[in-house]
Amino acid sequence: MRFLICLILLGLSLTSKANPSEDFFILKPGELKFIRTPGQQFSPLAQTTCRDRIRQIMCLVKSTQNPVGTRQCLPGSESFADPVEKIYDILPEKVQKAFCGLDVIYVEEDMEALAYAGIVRQDPTKGVVGSFMGIRKILLEQAYDATSVFGWKEQKAFGIKAPPFVHMPEGPRVEVALPGSLSALQYVMIHEFGHIIDFSNKANDFVCPAGETCKLETGDMAEYQKLVPVPNSWSALSWKNAVTPKDNYHFPLWDNLCFYGCNKSLSVADVEQFYRELAPTNFVTTYAAVSPFEDFAESFTFHVLSLQGDWSYQIQTPQTAYSLDQKWKNTWDKKSWMESFYNQDLRYPTPSN
Repeated sequence: MRFLICLILLGLSLTSKANPSEDFFILKPGELKFIRTPGQQFSPLAQTTCRDRIRQIMCLVKSTQNPVGTRQCLPGSESFADPVEKIYDILPEKVQKAFCGLDVIYVEEDMEALAYAGIVRQDPTKGVVGSFMGIRKILLEQAYDATSVFGWKEQKAFGIKAPPFVHMPEGPRVEVALPGSLSALQYVMIHEFGHIIDFSNKANDFVCPAGETCKLETGDMAEYQKLVPVPNSWSALSWKNAVTPKDNYHFPLWDNLCFYGCNKSLSVADVEQFYRELAPTNFVTTYAAVSPFEDFAESFTFHVLSLQGDWSYQIQTPQTAYSLDQKWKNTWDKKSWMESFYNQDLRYPTPSN
């Protein structure tokens, strides 16, 4: 997972990198290539609505787990639009607008993560031009409930390997009820749009300190650890640098925290201690503690869900229950920052085609 952070940061300098565990990509112009099915109609955004365009940008693909390079949309791509349109219909307008900048939504046959997102490039004069998303096919084929999906994902952090989307008895229990009782896809898509909106608006923003030379092109983790958050950015709330939390949030078991592509991870024996250590931090979920980028996307999701109605997110261990939605209400620094951010005039990608 630390390698994943390097890949995202490398992308900020328009060097495209990707691996199967990555869930955000920054591509150079020309790297996002796909061929629509022969019968798939497509209208430029100026000629249609963002919602109507959803059916036109769905793209069922063979899984390479890498959006770089030419990909062929398979017959039946349009059939996956219905669940996405249902999510569009219940989202706040500010999130609906992010659909307008999508060039393609890949439907991935299989991958380790639930979904991914990305942008094509960052143009200093035009902003972000082009964005895309990939969603695990089974999330579109069946309306899996959020408890099953996020319970399964939470247990991955403790080295538990189970079929999707199964809770194993030895791991922490998760109970999630989303507004409107929609499927887990609601949470997943808001999270991925959170990434796109983060990069479009530089919510996470880092600089190389004066007097330092940050050689990011080397891929050396030590070089990334030199980067410091821009004052008043999202990153400045919790992160010492682009990789490591501030000392008061850098709890002992954080060093073993990993979900995908892990060289080391937590174990079931760590469950009670881990949540005791996580509880006093301002990371709203386990996944939020992974990186500044997941921190933003998870917090953005919690904020949007709170605008949509009553909902809850609980984690139960053998000894203690943790209410994450209540934690978000009481995390004043981040809640206040996110409210101010969300209420401003947000920037969105424009589609590249």
